Amino acid sequence: MILKKINELKSNTGFMKYFNNTSWLFLEKAVRMITALFIGTWVARYLGTEKYGIYTYILSFVGLFQVIATLGLDNIVVRELVKNENKRDLLLGTAFGLKLGGTLLMLSLLTITINFTSNDLYTNTLICIYASTSFFQTFNVINFYFQSKVMSKFIAYSNIISLLIASIIKVFLIINKAPLIYFIYVFLFDSIIIAFCYIYFFYINNLTLKSWGFRKEIAKSLISES
Repeated sequence: MILKKINELKSNTGFMKYFNNTSWLFLEKAVRMITALFIGTWVARYLGTEKYGIYTYILSFVGLFQVIATLGLDNIVVRELVKNENKRDLLLGTAFGLKLGGTLLMLSLLTITINFTSNDLYTNTLICIYASTSFFQTFNVINFYFQSKVMSKFIAYSNIISLLIASIIKVFLIINKAPLIYFIYVFLFDSIIIAFCYIYFFYINNLTLKSWGFRKEIAKSLISES
């Protein structure tokens, strides 16, 4: 009886599509947890209390401003892509434009704010380096498309590739006793890798960024809902 049910599920195209999609997400989460456990712990031990304190402060400080860059659009854009597949290019292009605008606003506010903190020049430099990752994160709109089409394997591919490369670089930095600033640059490099992976997988699915467009009406609608 159980085997019969399993065979029925295997023959169900819809079920297998969502099962494979979920499996890729679980795999990506597992890789992320393993790298965080081993590489993250190693980085913390290498940097020591003082440097790791600065490291986490930078991530937390910039994280407060990155909410502005996202504009709360993520789930809304995915939903609209599912509902209005014929408007795919306009939705993606408009979301990209809005996120790019949000990123520029975020970077401007952050640059002004750090001048009113007690941070030294070195810490503020690290903050600016890490904050620049937000520019490349605007390409996450491609992630929204893959979510809407239940094609999470491409999201998993991108994240796993970037995680493995970033982990190798961190190990190399630890072995060579690199200063803190290089570990912050890893975040920037990681965001670039993910952006390029998203673009690559977007193109191999016979899609192109050139067809994206920006429409004010859609922008107003997305902003009002977010």
